[in-house]
Order: sequence, then C-alpha cells, then structure tokens
Amino acid sequence: CEDCEGQGQKKIEMYFLPDVYIQCSECKGKRFNQETLAVEYRGKNIAQVLEMTVEEALNFFKNIPGLFQKLKTLNDVGLGYIQLGQPYNHR
Repeated sequence: CEDCEGQGQKKIEMYFLPDVYIQCSECKGKRFNQETLAVEYRGKNIAQVLEMTVEEALNFFKNIPGLFQKLKTLNDVGLGYIQLGQPYNHR
C-alpha cells in the first residue's frame, strides 16, 4: 500500500507522549493495494498467506521443496506458531 508504505498502519506522533499507531484506512491493515491482493496462489492472496502460521504454511507449500524445508525447520524447533507476516521488534 502506498499510503502506509506497506506497514498496514500509520504512526501519529504525539510529541510529548509515546507515538500512537492506527490501522491504515486505505488497505485496512493488509499492507497491499487492491491490485496486488487480486493475485492469488492456490486460492489465497499475499495478505492471506502472510496471516498463516508456519505450521499452516507447511501444508500449503508442501509442493515447493525449498520453501517446505525452511518451514519444516522452523516448525521442528518449536516456531510453528509464528505468522509468516508477523512483524518483529527491530529496535
């Protein structure tokens, strides 16, 4: 989404208070524009795929060996609960 630069949310600077983040009104938090969301793979668009957990993605990508192995490794070490599009704290 160009409006939120793919973040799915917008930052409102509060100056003397901590910043507040609100869901992007353009993409509704999906992070992509409508044109991109119209493209599907096996019945799911990119936003739906990124909402999957590693464990769910194992079955979805079982026919793509390279990706399946990486997902399997994550699942085997106990990270199957993580969503594929889960943001991380990079501070």
